[in-house]
Order: sequence, then C-alpha cells, then structure tokens
Amino acid sequence: FPENTIFAYEQSLDLGGDVVDIDVQMTADGVPIAFHDHTLERTTNGTGRVAATPYDEIAQLDAGWQFERDGVRPFRGQGLVVPTVEAVLQQFPTTLTTLDLKDQRVAVVGPVCDVLRRLGRTVDVYVGIDTNEQVLAFREQCPEVRTSGTDDERQAMRTARESGDTTFTTKQLVSQPRHIDDDGSLRITEETLAFSHSHDIAVLTYLVDDPAMMETLIRPGVDGLYTRRPDVMVAVRADIEAELQPEHGDEQHD
Repeated sequence: FPENTIFAYEQSLDLGGDVVDIDVQMTADGVPIAFHDHTLERTTNGTGRVAATPYDEIAQLDAGWQFERDGVRPFRGQGLVVPTVEAVLQQFPTTLTTLDLKDQRVAVVGPVCDVLRRLGRTVDVYVGIDTNEQVLAFREQCPEVRTSGTDDERQAMRTARESGDTTFTTKQLVSQPRHIDDDGSLRITEETLAFSHSHDIAVLTYLVDDPAMMETLIRPGVDGLYTRRPDVMVAVRADIEAELQPEHGDEQHD
C-alpha cells in the first residue's frame, strides 16, 4: 500500500501488524509529517524539497499517485494524502509507534517532542535517530522518550558483548541493528539477543519480508521485525507458537 499513509497503516494493522512505523520529515513551516524522502517526486504528484514546501501545499498532493501494483497505479485519485505525524498518532491513539527521523536537522527535535507531549504519547512511542546531535538534543528536550543510541553507545555495547563485560550499562533501551551484516552473516543470534535482554535492551530489526528469515529471528526471541509483509509475519509466528504448544494429552497434572 502507499507508504506513510493512514490507509496503509490501517491495512497493515488489519493484516496483523501491531506497531505503526512513521518516517518523519519536517515541512518549511515546521510541521512534522509522515514522509520518507527529502523530495516529493517518488511517491506523490508533487515536486521539490519537503523542507522548502509548506504543509498546506503538501496536504493537497496525492500520496497514492506513484504507487504501482501489477503494472497499474490503483490508488491515484483515491483521496490518499500526506498526513502529519500528529494526525497519525491521533488516528492510532493506543498503538505502539516508532518514529524514524529521516530529516536529520536538529531543528526537527523540538516540534516532534511537542507533538508527543501534547498528545500524551511519550511512553508508547520510540524515536529512531541516525545522528548523534539529534539523539543528544532529544534526550535534553524530551528525556522521557526512548531513542536510538549514539555511535559511542553502540560501539560500547558491541565491545562489552564481545568481551563478556558483565558491568556494562547504557542509556540505550532499544537497539535497531540490521539482521544481516555486509558479508551476509547473521547479526542477530541467540547470543546477541541474550546479551541485549540481560541489559533490558529491546532488539528491533529491519527489513524482513522473507518467511524463512522471519522464523530464524523470531525463534531466539527478537523483540520486533520491520516488514512490508505483516500477513506473512503473523503466519510464521502462529506456526511457531502452535509448534511450541503441548500436544493434547501431554499436559502434566498434579
């Protein structure tokens, strides 16, 4: 479905997903919106930079314009718009949510923090951040919200894990590593998950659409998968849970 639209989130949840993942850019007038790219062309019928365009203009664009399925574009003219982050959070007020700050300007931190506080969503929203500057600014302005770690924190965690350092502590409560390394090896294993969980760090990984890989990650206890196929993920998880249930007649009774 057309990414970062309320319609797509609704469909994903109906298919069995349980978390909304919002890419975040900020408009020229300081409005955080659900949008991935720095420019408008790939997903809408608009042109230009998001950061140079006010939201009232972006709100008029067709967010389903470029989406293609089986050689056709079924969502053109269907009323799909680019929503604000606030609108998405209001639409799903009790759904766990991740915000992925694609706009890496420190100026984005304040408006995002304001939205989370205004809506009372500082507890059930996690903010994924790629720059040290944004991590530190977010912790200063919105210390009650969970964020990604800094580069130093991620390196310290890797070092502690490799050395077996039992005294390791960190402010990073969520880790978002890729599941596959550059050489094709699996980065998330039973051992790495055990280390993270022993330090109260949740592990979320991306982008996993293959059912075999889903099973490889779910079995040792990964905390979350970012996927474009929540229906497949739900089926894989159900199969694993059914396998782990005791067969009828095998239950132990006192």
